[in-house]
This record gives sequence, structure tokens and C-alpha cells, in this order.
Amino acid sequence: MLKLFSPKIIICVLTLLMCACHNDQQQQQTPPPTPVQVAKPDRHRIQQTIPVSGTVVSPFAPTRCSFLLAGKVVQVALREGEVAKQGQVLATLDTTEYAAGFTAAKAQLEQAKIAANQAADELKRMRFLYERQSLARNDYEKYLAAAKAAEQKVVQAKANVTVNRKHLADTTLLSPTSGYIAKRYIEPGQTVAAGMTAFEIVKLDPVEILIGVPETDIHQVAVGQQVEITLPALPEQTFYGQVKVVNVSADLSSRSYMARIAVDNPEHLLQLGMVAKAQIITRTERDILTLPVTSIVRDPQGAALVYIYYPEQQRVHTKRISTGALYRDQIEITSGLNGDEAIVIAGQEKLREGIEVVLALPLHSQTSKPEVLPQ
Repeated sequence: MLKLFSPKIIICVLTLLMCACHNDQQQQQTPPPTPVQVAKPDRHRIQQTIPVSGTVVSPFAPTRCSFLLAGKVVQVALREGEVAKQGQVLATLDTTEYAAGFTAAKAQLEQAKIAANQAADELKRMRFLYERQSLARNDYEKYLAAAKAAEQKVVQAKANVTVNRKHLADTTLLSPTSGYIAKRYIEPGQTVAAGMTAFEIVKLDPVEILIGVPETDIHQVAVGQQVEITLPALPEQTFYGQVKVVNVSADLSSRSYMARIAVDNPEHLLQLGMVAKAQIITRTERDILTLPVTSIVRDPQGAALVYIYYPEQQRVHTKRISTGALYRDQIEITSGLNGDEAIVIAGQEKLREGIEVVLALPLHSQTSKPEVLPQ
């Protein structure tokens, strides 16, 4: 018959088994440290910029085209948005009345020439008689006056032909300049009055950005300063210009000063009326801290946070910060950091307050100096 174990031995075995199970369970419940990459904020000295917004306008007044005479429109060549070349036909009027006037004027000229030739021949004969004293002076002067009157009628008839020829030519409206049709006011079949605007033509190269500079910043803005421009309508494009005009009188309602930024627009991408955002690059420099945009996280209220690594604890803790302008893939830190902190720049999406972490790479500082870009 087997000998039973003593109660003390059984208790010792059970205790050992329980301790082993507890240790295994504890090891299973404790997750391994989260790998992260950290870096110190980068320090830069940059030129200060003044953010402003405005509207794309033309530096040239629109060219208004109109017929010089009244008539019925029979053809319109271009519509809004189409390109007009200088000298191109824009529209034409019915030529019936003006062609008839031109034909009549030419006929009157021919009649005046015939009458003038007859008067000249008659005068020639009378001069022959007068020189031989076969004609009284008073009679001769009558023929002389008639010949001069006939010549004057020829001059008048020629002027009338010129006027009617111009009227006939004016039934065709030619573009006085090259540009885009901004507005079209006439349609075929419409009767127009002399001087009525038919088209407005605008030029798109160069253009200007009309902006308002706040009173607090106007002392930093001067003619010739470089400007970087972005537009919501062209999100992938960056344009460059110069401050061309700075007004010396503020708008009383907004307390801002009007300024104009000249921008070359050879491809005509900037169109009139577009909203533009501009960064005026001043001559003032300042020091900033930047971090990768991806290192910024948000709390439930939307506030910006970063995770700071504490090597003595090998843990991370959150810190609320304030951010400023964007510089490519970097963002300015305006408050909350002094620049010596080790900030988590990779792996932060798996972190939470106070979690234990392990460095995937040694601590390093960013070295690439970001180019100043618009916000």
C-alpha cells in the first residue's frame, strides 16, 4: 500500500504552483515597451513674414470696345473667356445703309469731277477771249468763280467719299488690343447705338494682388519686398511677386493700408477675382523652433500635444503646445517647449500618457533648414 504524502509537502507544492502561475500571468499581462524615435526641436533663424490676403486684379483698366455708329448686329465672333488678338474682327453691323451711302458719295464725286472739268474748259476758252480783250472783265470773273466753285464741290465730294468709306469700315469692330474677352454686351440681331460698349477686354500678364496690410504691420512693408503667393483655386502652385505700391492712407473702416503686389503671369493661371494668400518677406529676422508636422497629436478638445521622452523613467508624457506657420513638412512651435526636450517624432500613434517606451534609434537633432513657405 502506497504511503501518502504529508500535508506539509502538499501545501508546499501547491504554493509553488500558484506562484509560478501568477508569474506567468503577470508576464502575459505586461506588454513590452513601445518602440519610438525621438528628436530635439530644430532651431532656425528665419526672415519674418507678414501674412495677408487679397484679390487678383489687373493693373490695366479694361479696354472697352464699341461701334462708332449705330446699326444692327449681324455677327459676333468671340465670347467671354476667349482670346482676342489685336486687329481681330470682334463683330459686324449690317452694311446695307452704309454701303449705299458710300456708293452715292462716289457717284456725287464723279459728277463733281465732270462739272469741274466742264467749268475748267469753259474758263480756258473765256480766258483766251479775255486776253484778247474780246470779253469784259466782269464776265470773265464770273467764269473764274464758277470754275473755283466746281473745284470746291470736288473737294467736298472727296471728303464725303472719305466719310462714307470710314462709315462702311466702321461697321466692322476690330480689337484694339490683345487680351481676353471679359464681358460681351451684344448679340446678333441687336440694334446698337453709337458708342455703346460691345466688349470689355482685359490683360492677364502681369497681374496684381490687391491686399490690405494691418496698421500694426505697415511699418515693415516697403516697395520692392519679395512676396510668396498661394491661391485656394491653385493649391499645387506657388507664385512670387514684389510689393509695387503701398498706400499712405488707411481705410478708416478696417484700419488697413492698401498695397499692390505685382506678379508675372505668362501662362495666365492667375485670373481676375481669384482669392490669394500672400506672405510678405520682411527684413526682420527671428529665431524659431520647428518639429515635423507628423509629431503633433491632438487631444479630444483639438489642442495640439507632443509626447516628451524622459530617459530616466524610459516613459513618455504629453505636453500641450501652440503652433505657428508651416515650413514644408515642419511646423513652428510658438510656445510650450524650450528646445531641449526629446520629442517623439515616430511611433506616437501607439502611445498614451505615461507609457513605457524603448528608443528605436538614438536621439538625434534635425539638421535640414526648412525653406520659408506660406502658411
